[in-house]
Amino acid sequence: MNQDKANFYYFALINVTALAVALSGCATSSKSIGLGGAIGTGTGAVLGGIADPGKNGELRTRNVIVGSALGGMAGMIAGSVIHENTEEQKREAFLKGQASAPQPKPGAMPALKSPKVETHWVEGRIVGNRFIEGHFEYIISEPARWEEK
Repeated sequence: MNQDKANFYYFALINVTALAVALSGCATSSKSIGLGGAIGTGTGAVLGGIADPGKNGELRTRNVIVGSALGGMAGMIAGSVIHENTEEQKREAFLKGQASAPQPKPGAMPALKSPKVETHWVEGRIVGNRFIEGHFEYIISEPARWEEK
């Protein structure tokens, strides 16, 4: 019986470690929840199979089904919580980095003068066996440039 308990704890430790490693690399909420549910279902099924099977193993199937269901739900919840925490940490790190970035001083950068654009309407015409619809042509007469102070 002591060997069974040792195997159980060893198996539980491996699954918890695998869950932590697997969920830390997920990119989307649905992947995190799905992976957590899958790991939880597998772990729950194994733990249900290890649990007391009753006389002549008559309760083993029930234990596996209940373990799978409970493990799957717990895994999905854990996957969701881990994903939300990871996303929150990413958002906080982004905001912290954004706040620590150097801010431009007012007037340090000259303003950009808009380009001058002329608009011409070209009438529709027939060229050979093609018809070219009427359209606007835009011509940049003066490009954008920095304003002098």
